[in-house]
Amino acid sequence: MTQTSGKIKRWLFNGAVVSVCLAALAVPLSTSLLGILTGLAVLGWLLAGGPAMLPSVFRRNPSTLAALILFTFMILAIAYSPASGTEALSTLKKYRELALLPVVFCLLSGSARYRNMTIAFFLAGCITLMLVSYLMFFDLFKGDRYGYSLVFHITHSFFMAILAYWSLHYSMTRGIKRYFWAVIFLAAVINLFYIAPGRTGMFVFCCLMLLFLYQRLSLTRWVASILVLVALLVGAFYTSDNFSSRISAAVDEIHTYRPGQSKTSIGQRFDWWRTSIEMIKEKPLVGYGTGSYRLVHQNSIRHTKITPTDNPHNEFLFLGVQFGLVGITLFIVLIVLQLYESRTLPQSRRYLFQGVVLALLTGSLMNSLLFDSQQGHCYLLMSAALLSGSD
Repeated sequence: MTQTSGKIKRWLFNGAVVSVCLAALAVPLSTSLLGILTGLAVLGWLLAGGPAMLPSVFRRNPSTLAALILFTFMILAIAYSPASGTEALSTLKKYRELALLPVVFCLLSGSARYRNMTIAFFLAGCITLMLVSYLMFFDLFKGDRYGYSLVFHITHSFFMAILAYWSLHYSMTRGIKRYFWAVIFLAAVINLFYIAPGRTGMFVFCCLMLLFLYQRLSLTRWVASILVLVALLVGAFYTSDNFSSRISAAVDEIHTYRPGQSKTSIGQRFDWWRTSIEMIKEKPLVGYGTGSYRLVHQNSIRHTKITPTDNPHNEFLFLGVQFGLVGITLFIVLIVLQLYESRTLPQSRRYLFQGVVLALLTGSLMNSLLFDSQQGHCYLLMSAALLSGSD
């Protein structure tokens, strides 16, 4: 009986691991499929006795404990939130990747094969997203979303930026595969600047390229390469209507911004950021509670022309309003611990992980990426795949 029970648990555990790999494929493509697969992974982990592995995972990767502490604080913050229970739980659900982080670490820590498979599946999903975008651009595939993509244009551009950065690193390795990755890099960059209208991804890409140059080059060559990068961006500006129109629109939106009156994308963000800072000042320590942002924001903009919103499109301010300095500090501790843990990784994996963190942090300046399902789960799964083993 014990032997049979052990086999069932191993089968359930392996099934959960496969679900994680498939979830990585779904991350850039489908939120509904992503939810189903991560749910199956958690169920399999629980039935296989996965919680017993948590103490060892916490010891090896303290960042997983930090993530769980942050999520636990979010649960406790429901108690003092003015939001309804439904709204608070809906917001908490969006941050479920924090609770899933130690679970996925448990599932992937024992197998380099499955860690590599998770990364490969994620890249396959990003490449599929890019190919579908090209098909839409050339009218070979019909879609109803703005920006030639299966997903929201901001989400699409975020994944194209990561795909470009990772494929550029892969193209630096030896062997014939580097030519394949060089082609993928060029295709992702063209898609990002000539087809996809997401400015967030363009900004994240530029930050990732600066990181790549810093990682790969000496200081002298790094400075020279920055000049080349700037020249290429200028060239893209004058040859791509997509890129130039988005940048020109951003400059115009900043120039014409009037506090409390703007209805442009950037203008509204500026208003939301200003009001968020004022809200944080009112309750700086622990914030207003989970799911409180929409209600508190509506109260703060009463008798103004500022557009209501359920999040400020800035993850740091979003955390600050809901969870105060405690929440922001816990999030920073999580990131710092992960960067510290990455120091023992092989160079190639350390570089890739640094890119994931930088993409999350820079993208979160203009959007609430940890709150957003696909970007948040990208961070979750790639953190686990890259950090959960030293081999």
